Amino acid sequence: MALLPGFDGLIANIERDLSAAGREPVVDVVINCYGKPMNTAATLCSLLQHSGCWIDKIYFTTERKQPANSDFSFITQAFGGRIVRYTPKLWLWVRPFRWRFLYTLPPFRLAARYQHGWEQTDKDYLFITHNDVLYTGDIIGYMLQGIDHHIGIGQVGQCWNCSAHFAGLCTPDTYTEYKPSYTQLKELMARQPGSREKDYHGLPRKDRPWPLPECRLNEWTALINMKIAREVTMPWGDAVPFGAFFGLDIGTQWFSDVLNMGYTVKHFNITPFAHHAWTSSHGSGHAALLNADEYTRSEKVAEEWLRKEIEKAK
Repeated sequence: MALLPGFDGLIANIERDLSAAGREPVVDVVINCYGKPMNTAATLCSLLQHSGCWIDKIYFTTERKQPANSDFSFITQAFGGRIVRYTPKLWLWVRPFRWRFLYTLPPFRLAARYQHGWEQTDKDYLFITHNDVLYTGDIIGYMLQGIDHHIGIGQVGQCWNCSAHFAGLCTPDTYTEYKPSYTQLKELMARQPGSREKDYHGLPRKDRPWPLPECRLNEWTALINMKIAREVTMPWGDAVPFGAFFGLDIGTQWFSDVLNMGYTVKHFNITPFAHHAWTSSHGSGHAALLNADEYTRSEKVAEEWLRKEIEKAK
């Protein structure tokens, strides 16, 4: 029995409309899933509704361990040949690993978020998404227009945690202009501490204080220019995988590596096109994985949205 009756018909309707449009797909999508099948279904459904004309394959990675009742079969069946499913041999979860050599080992590297799709895609562009995003506009189309010569495009920075942002010295649009020395940055952090400096563990680095520890291309919605990124990122280049939890957070070390190679990331306001953690009661998708009641409530919100879409499609 289907977990969500009518979902396959909803996706089939969307696919028929896309086929009639006849556009050549230029982007693959990679999504990493730990639980939240209803949120995952809503993410991919809404992305296909608004940006499906650009999309070819969906690299669908499910973590080695999963919360109870994490059945994604109704999604993979509905999306059919678009889905390339992969489950890593290892489960890294959200534990930091700060040893670069580990990412040269295929089982470890391919357990990093998004890495399987990164290594498998043959497209010039790879769209990365969390599985708890509701898309409300053609975000891929607008990102393709804006990416130009940049290695990636998306929302830059976790500025709500950053001393430089609190001091009015840096913004997502000006992160390439504010380049303090190690001493200047340490003095700023002492005067105006960020909200999670207890987690910095040796950051900022004396030899490479820029970009700042909280700076990254946020992983929940981003477009990567694989024409540039492929050859400079492991296993082909020196930058750690995009999805590696190395440095402060997922994506922060990749961001630091490629910027110090001379590449740039374009800041893009995702708000008109996407709502991250839209089913959360307090704006954090990760928190739902640590609270059973919040998780259940979040899944019910996503299921209700899906049922309304199924009904509209009849």
